[in-house]
Amino acid sequence: MKTLNILLLALFFGSLLFISCNKDENTTNIKDNTVSEILDIADFYNTDDLEEATSSETEKSVSEVNSRCFDVIINENDNGEFWPRSWTLDFGDDYCENYFGIAKTGMVHINLTDCWRIEGSLRTITFENFYVENVLVEGVKTIENIGLNESNNMTWLRKMTDGKLTYEDSTSSTWESTRYSEMIEGTDTWAFADDVYLVTGFGNGVDKDNNNFSVEITTALKYIFGCRFPVSGVLEIIIEGAEPIIIDFGTGDCDNIATQTINGVTTEIELGK
Repeated sequence: MKTLNILLLALFFGSLLFISCNKDENTTNIKDNTVSEILDIADFYNTDDLEEATSSETEKSVSEVNSRCFDVIINENDNGEFWPRSWTLDFGDDYCENYFGIAKTGMVHINLTDCWRIEGSLRTITFENFYVENVLVEGVKTIENIGLNESNNMTWLRKMTDGKLTYEDSTSSTWESTRYSEMIEGTDTWAFADDVYLVTGFGNGVDKDNNNFSVEITTALKYIFGCRFPVSGVLEIIIEGAEPIIIDFGTGDCDNIATQTINGVTTEIELGK
């Protein structure tokens, strides 16, 4: 991450358990895996390998994450100036897995205007023939350092524009998102391993079944570097024609368990299924 929550995307698929509904009551059938899909495309999951690799602004620091299953291509400036920096993560033609077991192929292009710790620095991330678990990822991510907040913590504005996921059956999902991340631990070191972030924000789009949806973080999501999912926080999903869905990520445990509340009924769910 060095700023929270992109790049980039972990994609998970759920079972076909239906939430009951009645069209006469102005509702539509919403599948359990639709909730998982929306969490994925709204980009509320943390994928540390890409976050770290797209935050690195020097050849040395980029090469340090090259122990992952991708090659790093450094693009030097013709004028010899150090900034801006740009590089490409090449995952090759064969799917390779990160340490969460998430397979990727294709390329991710990064441009960074200045050190990520400098207020005003802007990171732009684009994708070229980039697949995660056989799903094509498109769109533009930007991450801007917007300075210190009232708590004297570094903060970033993260946006996803023209986001699109295309699945193996040729269906697709689209989305836009705006999020704010605050580094509450790890500021004193340049290591990624001690980073902790709080994230707020919202997103909206159209899922693969052509339902409009929106996602809003109602209680800040807490991310700990090395944990695949948020360890705490709450978000609300509103899908066209369905009751609001509340996802609660818990009270701090680094696990894949959350709760889902619909119409006052709360059930435990396993993330990443």
